[in-house]
Amino acid sequence: MYRYFMLSLLVLGLALEGHAQAPTPSLPPAYLTESRLSRADTARAVHELFRSRRSGGFIWPIVGTVGMLAAILPAQQSTSAGVWTPGVVGGAALVGVGVGKSVRFKRKNETAVMRELALTGHLPAYVSRRLRGIHRPIPGTANEENPLLAPGIGTDSLRRSAAQLMPEQVLANARQDTLDAVTALFMMKRVSGEWPLALALPGLSLMSGGTREYNPVTGSWDETPASGGAVAAGLGLAGVGLTYMLVRHTTYSYEKLNALHAACAAGAPIPAQYRAQLQPRHFAKAGLWKARLARREARRRR
Repeated sequence: MYRYFMLSLLVLGLALEGHAQAPTPSLPPAYLTESRLSRADTARAVHELFRSRRSGGFIWPIVGTVGMLAAILPAQQSTSAGVWTPGVVGGAALVGVGVGKSVRFKRKNETAVMRELALTGHLPAYVSRRLRGIHRPIPGTANEENPLLAPGIGTDSLRRSAAQLMPEQVLANARQDTLDAVTALFMMKRVSGEWPLALALPGLSLMSGGTREYNPVTGSWDETPASGGAVAAGLGLAGVGLTYMLVRHTTYSYEKLNALHAACAAGAPIPAQYRAQLQPRHFAKAGLWKARLARREARRRR
């Protein structure tokens, strides 16, 4: 029973860590920029790599701690229950993995790596060998946000030269900014709709909350499964999280987003129902989400 619980925790942890990485919708060609790979594009990939690893450094200790508690607490609550050693070992390993991610990919290290990239064009080996797969640099994805222009990273001359080129590189008007903000609105709504899946954790706890007692007659341990009410409550919690996610994903689906981009490209106005939901944070995150989706779309087409 505990092994199924730990396996479910592992799957849930992988799903939560995936939130640091953007999904792969089929976006309009306007989100793709055909150009040569620049140092800024590499910096963009490095930034996403560090952010993804820091997310794992936060999630895996939580998953590991929950797993260890699930293996230890039953033994403390009942004298007849033993500690499930693989659960303790596995949970401790997950905590160690998370702590390792947090230490190696902390913001201070990211700043040092970015500074070295800006000045010399080189990356440490532990970073360059991880720029593979979903973290592979994609040309033309740093036009919206160049990490090398952050304070304390590049030189003053680099920032001045980039500032002179920005008006020639970015031909965005108010309508395009609003459309990008609507894209950020869609993606942020989808991501926030996935977090209630964490309700599956207490649901799994309820469904696996049986008892384990030693039978002196047979000389073996007898396991009593969780009651029907506990199983129903656990399924209810998991169902609430899943239903909320499905509703959000249906309301803000990729199909609706692609149709919106196609209509706007044909000259149609942005629907008022989306413009009314826009907030300053959607405009602030518009460039970030546009770059993420462009990277995902470029990888999907290769």
